[in-house]
Amino acid sequence: MIEKYEKYLQIIGSSLDKFFEQQKPYIFCKEGCSICCETGSYPLSKIEFDYIMIGYEKLPREIKEKIKENIESIKAEKNNFTQKKEFMHACPFLINKKCSVYNNRAIICRSYGLMSYYDDKDGVQKYKIPCCVDNGLNYSNVYDKKLKTITSKKWEETGIEIEPVSHNIDLFFLHNNETTKHLNLEFGTLKSIIDWFD
Repeated sequence: MIEKYEKYLQIIGSSLDKFFEQQKPYIFCKEGCSICCETGSYPLSKIEFDYIMIGYEKLPREIKEKIKENIESIKAEKNNFTQKKEFMHACPFLINKKCSVYNNRAIICRSYGLMSYYDDKDGVQKYKIPCCVDNGLNYSNVYDKKLKTITSKKWEETGIEIEPVSHNIDLFFLHNNETTKHLNLEFGTLKSIIDWFD
């Protein structure tokens, strides 16, 4: 199954690379920026988790130890979490603001940073803007802070010819599409990254 998954990553990676290139005037990701890895729940399927752990096994012992410490710290934090909202935390694989398993990272990590859309349970199309927009990063040059959305007015002000567009990169779609069917690829159970360590 890992071979099928790696084939899928090649195919989907090619599409995501095109999307990122096409939206380049609005993407401000750079090395050392880890905002998207510092607060989240990081949903992973079973195959994605297994693939991350393949990358983990190749790491030096001291990095593995640091990741284990991160996992134990996050689990303890979660056990003491009493709020009704979703528990959010830094990714345990984030070390010194860098992904320690970058080549084996999950699909959500590969697609994050692009503006996306999805259909909610009622079939209504919804849009997502990356959270880093509030930090002056992705899509911030076309984002209206008062309206909390991207506007054509802000786009026109930039003078950029390429339109800021959303892509269908919702996680459900990325796990269930024509390519996954063609490859007969099953992603398995989906849960938060930290819950895989229970």
